[in-house]
Amino acid sequence: MVPLFLSGASSSARETATEIFIYSNLGVMALFSQFFQSKGFSSVEIGILMAVTPILSVIANPFWFKRSRKRGGALVMGTLSIVSAITVWGVFLTPTFETSLIAMSLFAFFAVSIVPISESVVVPSLRSKGKRFNMARAFGTVGYSATALISGIALRAGFVMIFIIASVSLLTAAAVSRAYPSKRMLGRSESERNSTPLPVEFYLLVLAGVASITVGAFGSTFLPLLTSEMGYDLSSVGFSFSLMALSEVPFLLFAEKIIDRIGNTRLLLVGIFATGLRWFLTSIAPSFPVFLLFQALHGINYIVVYYSVTNFIHKNFEENKATRALTIYWMSTMGLSYLLGSVMGGVLIRAFGIRRMYTIAGISGMVMAAFSSLLFAALRKRGRFTNR
Repeated sequence: MVPLFLSGASSSARETATEIFIYSNLGVMALFSQFFQSKGFSSVEIGILMAVTPILSVIANPFWFKRSRKRGGALVMGTLSIVSAITVWGVFLTPTFETSLIAMSLFAFFAVSIVPISESVVVPSLRSKGKRFNMARAFGTVGYSATALISGIALRAGFVMIFIIASVSLLTAAAVSRAYPSKRMLGRSESERNSTPLPVEFYLLVLAGVASITVGAFGSTFLPLLTSEMGYDLSSVGFSFSLMALSEVPFLLFAEKIIDRIGNTRLLLVGIFATGLRWFLTSIAPSFPVFLLFQALHGINYIVVYYSVTNFIHKNFEENKATRALTIYWMSTMGLSYLLGSVMGGVLIRAFGIRRMYTIAGISGMVMAAFSSLLFAALRKRGRFTNR
């Protein structure tokens, strides 16, 4: 049985609840690198373990999107959440790097697709009610922030607490998935009849997004190691991730108005530049209060890049083409970006040191923003690019 208020035809309660709990789980997963560090794993080993999720994203997202077309996104969302709530305990219980790698692989195959599959259900559901996604997504940010903060404090009682919190979040998300009507997406024959290629503009936006999120993924993945290097308290990571998530709320409250004013492309460029600026400033932070202040820049980093590209997709493509575009986007950002950010990050940290790599990553992000801006401007002059 599902509470009546979650299944109301005009209410957005179920979509809001979905966002809260799928992002609550991500708030816990952000602390996995700190957990692996507590096991005594090296930066390279931690990088490899954190890279499991993006590697499997390339396989898992197409696999689960295909299942959602056949069986319905809500059913797949619930299945993924339940299985993830169980398999996450393998990550906690395995003692060695090799067994942790196996456990992470099993968990990640299911967990990595929870957010994209869920949002492929949430966004059309909201649009069918005449409601916008930004408000529901803002509650997802609040869920992430609250969970990261609670988890950071709960770490003092042992790392087992973050796995308990993860299981509760995932099982609640599974329960909420039952509030959606059983509905399949487009069948294969319909998909094949509408297989026109996606525009070049979309691929350029994704490419720019991948570059930005790679820099952001590096910074987020190794933030627990950086705080340790700087001598900050164990709970500082939870506070940092909590503040980072809360900083997204102001943008989300006004996201649609901002996009209407400056367009998706310019918004994307702002996100790329701000990502680089944040990690550069973080690398030279003289104290923890200043360090925390710089993390507030996260509010115009990932969420801005993510929202600009996904908004472009949902506004310009019909349902089937949007599903194809979202599959490519999630494979690229959650796959390639996080793979490069975690694996290469671990190797480069070992070679150059963690603070120096944050400085290099920051400068690289700002340079990429400048290059992308010049490229988009040149293409716009030739009529091959728009600002929408």
